[in-house]
Amino acid sequence: MTHLYTAEAELYDIAFSWDVSAEVDWLLERLGGDCSSVLEPACGSGRMLAALAERGVDAVGFDSSPEMVRLAQERLNSRKLSGEALVANMAEFALERVFGGAICPVDSLAYLTEPADVLVHLACVARHLRPGARYLVQLELRDAADPWRGVRPSVWAAERGETRLKVAWRVERIDLEAGTEIQHARFEIVGGPEQGRVFEERHTMAAWTPERWETAIAESSFTYAAVHDGDRPERPRRPLGEAGRQLWHELRAPG
Repeated sequence: MTHLYTAEAELYDIAFSWDVSAEVDWLLERLGGDCSSVLEPACGSGRMLAALAERGVDAVGFDSSPEMVRLAQERLNSRKLSGEALVANMAEFALERVFGGAICPVDSLAYLTEPADVLVHLACVARHLRPGARYLVQLELRDAADPWRGVRPSVWAAERGETRLKVAWRVERIDLEAGTEIQHARFEIVGGPEQGRVFEERHTMAAWTPERWETAIAESSFTYAAVHDGDRPERPRRPLGEAGRQLWHELRAPG
């Protein structure tokens, strides 16, 4: 586990503190009007959990980082929201309950770099969903013929109190043969008590192509129901089998 999700968890929480209200409203529409409980693997510091709980959803998330789980639970508690954050392994977990839907945003699934772990993860999620429930996974897919097509850095600013950040996140290397890529994150503190400090870190992520991703889903118990373009505010449907950024993959549990 990298420093961003442990020692620098507070920095992560500030950097990724943008408003997710519209996205959560859309996610709940896709999960269905009768979805009253949602599971979020790799919940991070809990911004999605809190937004779900604010809408009356029974939101439960887990993360392998105790620091992230602490922040997520503090976020829920400080707003007097029901919900729970737990420490658990994304590849294999057992929560002893069933949910009406599940979500996994911001390419979190790509931290599982072994295909076998992804299959175990999908099997675990399916066991925690009621029959026919949806699992919405946001995952970028690389074009097998041109892996760098559409790839561009993400640069944004964030602030909380006196602390102001400049954040840059970019892909440094893509190796489709190995099925991995290297992403570089840079956080510059441009205001506040730690002004001038720079934190940089590289992350090894899974590199998925449409074909490889469809094969993984076919080997699971899920049905690949739809793809939505998360790079556009209206999140229109996209054809299955296309590469792209911020794609939301709608998977349907058996039954």
